Amino acid sequence: MGTYKTITYDISGPVCRITLNRPDKFNAIDRTMSKEIRDAFVAVRGEDSVGVVVFSGNGKSFCSGGDLSVFPSLAVHQKSMDWLAHDGLDIQKAITNCGKVVIAKITGVCLAGGFELALACDLIYAKESSRFGFTEINMGILPGWGGTARIARSMPLFRAREIVYSGRKDYNAKNMYDMGMLTRVFADDVFEEEFEKVVANIASKKPIALRMAKEIMAASVNGIDIDAALTVERNAIQWLVYAPDIQAMMEGFRQTPDALIAQQKKDNERSDMK
Repeated sequence: MGTYKTITYDISGPVCRITLNRPDKFNAIDRTMSKEIRDAFVAVRGEDSVGVVVFSGNGKSFCSGGDLSVFPSLAVHQKSMDWLAHDGLDIQKAITNCGKVVIAKITGVCLAGGFELALACDLIYAKESSRFGFTEINMGILPGWGGTARIARSMPLFRAREIVYSGRKDYNAKNMYDMGMLTRVFADDVFEEEFEKVVANIASKKPIALRMAKEIMAASVNGIDIDAALTVERNAIQWLVYAPDIQAMMEGFRQTPDALIAQQKKDNERSDMK
C-alpha cells in the first residue's frame, strides 16, 4: 500500500477506516487523493478479516468536491476524459467491487465530487448539520464521477432531478432524508455514539456473508430479472451453508435433533406461561 499523503488507512479487527485527510482544504480531491482512494479500496479487498469499511473525512467536513488545482488541466480534452473515465470510474469501481460493506460517515459538507463518493457507498449516515449538493450545473457541466447516474437510482427521480438541476449546496441532512436519500440521520450531539453502534453491529457479522449480501443486492438492482436474482441468491446461500464453520454448527444439529426439539418445546412452554 505504501505511505499515503492525502488519506489515512487503518484496520482494527473487522473494520477498516479510510479517511480523507486534507482538512485544511475541506478534503477536496486532488489527483494524488484520487489515486490514493482507489488504491486503498483495492487494498482492502484483499483483507479477508475485514467486513466493513468506514469512509469518512478528517476535520469538519466529509468532502467539498474536486480541488481547484485539477480544473486547469480539464481544459485539455484528453486530460478531462482521463479524469472522468480513469480517475472517477476507477474509484467508483474500487468502492463498489471491494467486497466490503462501505459505510459513508458524513459530517460538514458533502458536495459535488464528495457527494459522488458517498453515492458509491452501501450506506450513508449523516450528522444533522451536514450539507449536501451538486454544484456542477452552475458551471455549465454535470456531476461526472457517477453522480448524475447514481442519484437517479438512489432516490425518487423527480427529487433527484431537483438536486442536479438546481445546483444548490445547502440541502441539509433532514432535507435529503425526507427526499428519500441517506440511510439515517443522527443529531449532532449523539452522532458519534449512534454511528459507532451501527458500525459495531454490522461488523459483528461474518465478512463473507456481508460480501454475498452486497453482491446479491447489487445484481438485483442492476437490471437482471427477478428469477435470475433469486437464482444468484439461492446459490450464494448454498455456498455459505457449506462453509466449514457453518457445517460444524450444522453437525451439532444433526447429532442432537431430539435434544433440540425438547429444548424448543420447553422454550415454547415458558413463553406460554408468561
